[in-house]
Amino acid sequence: MEMLGSIVGSIVPSVGEYWNYHKEADQHVKNLKRKWELLESRKDDIKTKLDSELRQGKKPKQVVKRWLQNVETIKGGIDIEQEPARWMFLSRMQKGKFAFKKTKEVEELYQAGDFTDGLFLDLPERIGNMMPPSTLVGESTAQRTKKEIIACLLDNNVGKIGVYGMGGIGKTTVMKEVNNFLLNESDKFESVIWVTVSKDNDIIKLQKEIACKLKLELPKFEDEITGAVELYKALKDKRYVLILDDLWETFALEKVGIPEPTSANECKIVLTTR
Repeated sequence: MEMLGSIVGSIVPSVGEYWNYHKEADQHVKNLKRKWELLESRKDDIKTKLDSELRQGKKPKQVVKRWLQNVETIKGGIDIEQEPARWMFLSRMQKGKFAFKKTKEVEELYQAGDFTDGLFLDLPERIGNMMPPSTLVGESTAQRTKKEIIACLLDNNVGKIGVYGMGGIGKTTVMKEVNNFLLNESDKFESVIWVTVSKDNDIIKLQKEIACKLKLELPKFEDEITGAVELYKALKDKRYVLILDDLWETFALEKVGIPEPTSANECKIVLTTR
């Protein structure tokens, strides 16, 4: 008798629970619709902000991307368009139970989307200056050269690129276009450093130019070794492109303090020269 009593006791709450799902089915579906609309609004707001900030080179957190995927996944499992049939107990009960449980999942997902600590990773400040756009001379050849340089910059097996030719053929103009592409349309590099070297440049002057572009507050130095130490310290952990425009003389990278580009550090050096 005791066993029978315990069985009956466990069945009665279950019947009552199913009856409540049947009786409150309409309300459960309404609640699910309301919670889903709130979740979808939050998703749309987050996606709008992401689309806007991504164009500025920011990177979303993995948890944000995963949350958006979860919203899309749960969306595929929700069917709330059809009202529960009043005359079909089993169908109505199942609809009410489904809506009740999904409402909890949707509510939890909505709460998880409250990214109070921000949507994006805290990346180091990106360094580089956009160049005023110019008309490319010999459009088709210049565009082809630009694409070739960009392909080399995005190739981890290429570390140094030389663009050479007589004065006035458009080397600097092409490199300005490349510079702007790297800053505007690619997030591969943290810094894009442009230095016009010119004929009368020397090592210390070059070191100071690079330091200025990197916004480094270096101690005053008048010897190459001090400058090389400081520059190397600033550059060794950066993923950068160094563009040396109008180079006339050869120099050793270590003498200036420029780390050797490798496939591991993903750094690049581009020079234009006659």
